[in-house]
Amino acid sequence: MSEPRLFLPVDEAYDRWSLFYDAYDNPLVFAASQVMERMAERVVGLDVFEFGCGTGRNLALLKRAGAARLAGCDFSAGMLARARKANPDLALLQHDITLPLPLDLGSTDLALFCLTLEHIGNLEPALRDAARLVRRGGSIVIVEIHPFLALLDVAAHFYDGATLVEMPTFPHSFSEYLTAAADAGLRVSECREWRPRDLRQPVPTKLLKRGPDIPILVELTLCPEWRER
Repeated sequence: MSEPRLFLPVDEAYDRWSLFYDAYDNPLVFAASQVMERMAERVVGLDVFEFGCGTGRNLALLKRAGAARLAGCDFSAGMLARARKANPDLALLQHDITLPLPLDLGSTDLALFCLTLEHIGNLEPALRDAARLVRRGGSIVIVEIHPFLALLDVAAHFYDGATLVEMPTFPHSFSEYLTAAADAGLRVSECREWRPRDLRQPVPTKLLKRGPDIPILVELTLCPEWRER
């Protein structure tokens, strides 16, 4: 007998997941959290905006590391409620990242996407909006499921009791990231692939399913080409 399955729109799925998201055994979140810890040393004194901030765990980490002004958006009201409860001083708004944000040009130093872009099919509009928000000298950081895994149907999902809850996801290749970045007026300044062996040990058994050397996350740093303000 097959397990019960439920397919929900992205916002409804994350509303449901928000009730236990931070306590959920999610190996990719475990890995992404360590990438965020490494990034923390680079954000001291910077303003940060996160697209798809979820429960605010990344913003809270960067705040502790010394980031200046922290803000973010998410499509899920449930996730934002958790973020606001944990960190009332964060500037948060509910927003669909496929649409332009109601924020001014050059309003942040760093724009962050972390385990977010798998939920949108066309990457270019979100990256273009991030490029608009970033000040001269700033950057955009993407931390996402590695394209190798995405093409093997590794994607966001969770169990609520015995029910497998799934949502819309889109496997993105390296060429999609590079093309979308170029179309948005961005250049790649850094690319790093994260493997289980690169993480602080011990790592969850699930991350070792394909061995310690198979990349699980990709980290891209993008910089806007110079433009007139």
